[in-house]
Amino acid sequence: MAQHKTLKLSSLLVASAFSSLSYGSGFALTEQSVTGLGRAFAGSAAVAEDASTIFFNPAGLTQLKHTEADFGLNYIAPQSDFKDKGSSVPNYGGLGGFSGQPLTGGNGGDAANDAIVPNIYFSHPVNDKTVLGIGVNAPFGLVTDYNDNWKGRYHAVKSDLKTININPSIAFQATDKLSLGLGVNYQKIDLKLTQMADLGARAGFPQGQGLPFKTDGKVRMDADDWSWGYNLGATFQATEATRLGLSYRSKISHTLEGHSKLRDAQGTIIADEKIKGDVDLPESASFAIHHQLNDKWAVMGDATWTRWSRFDELAIESNGPVLGSTKEEDWDDSMRYGLGMTYAHNDTWSFRAGVAFDETPIPDAQHTTPRIPGEDRTWVAFGASYKYSENLTLDAGYTHIFVDDPKIDDTDDNGYNLTGDVDASVDIVGVQMRWLFL
Repeated sequence: MAQHKTLKLSSLLVASAFSSLSYGSGFALTEQSVTGLGRAFAGSAAVAEDASTIFFNPAGLTQLKHTEADFGLNYIAPQSDFKDKGSSVPNYGGLGGFSGQPLTGGNGGDAANDAIVPNIYFSHPVNDKTVLGIGVNAPFGLVTDYNDNWKGRYHAVKSDLKTININPSIAFQATDKLSLGLGVNYQKIDLKLTQMADLGARAGFPQGQGLPFKTDGKVRMDADDWSWGYNLGATFQATEATRLGLSYRSKISHTLEGHSKLRDAQGTIIADEKIKGDVDLPESASFAIHHQLNDKWAVMGDATWTRWSRFDELAIESNGPVLGSTKEEDWDDSMRYGLGMTYAHNDTWSFRAGVAFDETPIPDAQHTTPRIPGEDRTWVAFGASYKYSENLTLDAGYTHIFVDDPKIDDTDDNGYNLTGDVDASVDIVGVQMRWLFL
């Protein structure tokens, strides 16, 4: 029974890992365009300002009349500080007096790690009706890292997710007003996660209460996968000044495979098994409008729906007796709304700004984990472009994301309860070079 109790923690590591992959606001990186960053990505399915439209709406490629190469870097600086509100240990057999006692440890420090997210796009008009393009980007990513001895160490220590997405696309002018686009996405996910395991529980003693067998083991999971998806889009030039955009990104079904290892306090491996888990990154659809007020000012807006409701549970398989579990998620569909504006000051300088509201799909504190403590987000952004020459344009953007304080009330299968609030925010700075082959 004691071994079963410890090994459940390893199982939950895998389950929480896959749930982390599916977080729209924090794990799904919207930062795929520096020009878009400067307007909080408002109207991105209709703007088609540069080759980054490959990601947001491939039909927008028909707006680009010259071969173009874009190179962008986004520096993402999140902040996430946990504040304990009564986290507690479970009831260990006959030591019922320890049931509900506070978990030992600190608050984990600032768990959010800074990251640089690149994106590269290339577009080429084949003729006056057809444009080809390709994008390489990172649509999902996260690094969070808590101290090994923090209160939530049995829920999460380190989470490190990297993705690479290769997105060849084609667009063609179907009529004078209508353009259609199609993209294929070939995506790799590489995931590494750790958490602590209370090996002292095997002897019936609660961890961290000053009793014998006070020792923590460590669980590490490594898994990866390549998979396919697609994106579709259409733009419609309703009037000379108004363009509508509609885009759709398919779900991408991943089967992540790898190993999970449990080490004792001395570093000896006491469990090593192959694991596998299926997860669908959900489909999304966006409707956008771009309206040119005059030769200097333009406004844009959009609404984006993401089908997180398909993410109801996770089943983890193992080739041995240690791992394997089903974790309930019950996420909701979410919406994102954005409004933006651009101002062409002269032939050299242009400016942009925007705001957005991004709903969290996580239904309540009981479904929130410290790996990705999500809540509703409000974006405030501004940016600028400098046309250095006929061929070269330099772009920059800045966004601050205000995050409603996430609340965690998460109890794992072993009875460890992590309760608290998270003080979170995000700052993003992006720079980009656009080169036109004239």
